[in-house]
Amino acid sequence: MNQNRIPLSKPYQAANQLKYAHQVIESGHWSSYNQFSMKCEAFFNSYFGINTCLLTHSCTDALELISLLIELKEGDEVIVPSFTFVSTANAFLLRGAKIIWCDSQEDHPNVSIDQILPLISSKTKAIVVVHYAGVCVDMDPIISLCKSKNIVLVEDAAQALTSEYKGRKAGTLSDFATFSFHDTKPISCGEGGLLVINNSDYFDKAVIHLEKGTDRHAFLQGQVNKYQWLNVGSSYAPSEFQSSQLFAQLEEMDSIFDLRKKIWRQYMHILDSHYSEVYKLPKKFNYSDYNTSIFYVELRFESQRNNLIQNLNLSGISASFHYLALHSSPFGSIINSQDCPNASYWEKHILRLPIHTEMNEKDVEFICENIIV
Repeated sequence: MNQNRIPLSKPYQAANQLKYAHQVIESGHWSSYNQFSMKCEAFFNSYFGINTCLLTHSCTDALELISLLIELKEGDEVIVPSFTFVSTANAFLLRGAKIIWCDSQEDHPNVSIDQILPLISSKTKAIVVVHYAGVCVDMDPIISLCKSKNIVLVEDAAQALTSEYKGRKAGTLSDFATFSFHDTKPISCGEGGLLVINNSDYFDKAVIHLEKGTDRHAFLQGQVNKYQWLNVGSSYAPSEFQSSQLFAQLEEMDSIFDLRKKIWRQYMHILDSHYSEVYKLPKKFNYSDYNTSIFYVELRFESQRNNLIQNLNLSGISASFHYLALHSSPFGSIINSQDCPNASYWEKHILRLPIHTEMNEKDVEFICENIIV
């Protein structure tokens, strides 16, 4: 790769992407729920071992679908991590929920049962967990809590495709899960998302919300002879162009993650072999591994992190901070003025490094040399 610039991320180019795009153009069927949309959903239904996966325009849309499905009403509370992307909160806020910010752990950006328990009230309708960098939250105690109190559990698994928790796939550990196929993700179609519904009772309602509040999905499957307006909804289903690009990548999913794991392991090997008081490597857990969606190091001081970002960029290496904690953002602090000190810490101490399939060993060595020096 050209050392003039190593980007933070870069979409993988699958062998069949142009071929499938051309097939869509020639077919004359460009909208949702044609051959590639159905192939993608069939792939995920097989992968997760269920029959209730729905493609969406984005992970944001998938989260918004969940907020419709759980029928939020005024006064309902939804517990959301502060250290996440704004979509995790926006989806529920748009439906009138009160957002309750949940702090991260001291030693990892993920939330845990210890941070969640003090936030539970009689108004808690749902808990959203985010599997940061593809590392699963410790789910079992949270699952037990939600079952005992009849609380909806949502996995924001935008970064966690192929991740596992104690041998179970991320996305199958909750009532609902969402995934992202944004162009910064390992599997991408530019913009794209997936809703995984683990409670099949919600599926029929979900496809109505997905199709503008109509039963168009049933019409396309020949179940009704015309479709009509049945409920509120929006245009959440992706076009065939998006689906064709996604399916081309799904055909090579194992190879894509194998390439990323090679880069990940090289980072860990080089950086772990050099003792440093400046950075720490990501913490490992016995119940979940990293799926290579993100590679980051933890810097001891914010000033060190910021200086290193600047120096790496001067060397042609795209390095970056990550989320800004939502609880202290201009809008988030208006929603709820809770303090989340650990989320504030991670905002200031995480340094993201490039990881994508076009990197080679020399790229990783070059990046590590610029960190270790």
